Amino acid sequence: MSNSNKKNKTKKKEEVNLEELKKPWIQQKTGLRLIIGISVGLMILVAAQVIIGTGDWGRGILYGALFGGSIWLVFYGMNWFHSLFRNKDK
Repeated sequence: MSNSNKKNKTKKKEEVNLEELKKPWIQQKTGLRLIIGISVGLMILVAAQVIIGTGDWGRGILYGALFGGSIWLVFYGMNWFHSLFRNKDK
């Protein structure tokens, strides 16, 4: 590979459009469906493990709801955190 080809490739890498990097990776609807699926799956998994281990349905449902809700807590917490640094003039 010649030197001019290497320079062209590095120049292309340096010309990254910042607006392209700020665009979302997936659609909001798809993201919410994914989070719903993960949180419900985690709720069922944790509840089943607690119920199988202890036989206590109340504690299993409680822990399942807490762990499933923690997914939403992280999601909204990160949205809030990123909103602190996002531009408001749109």
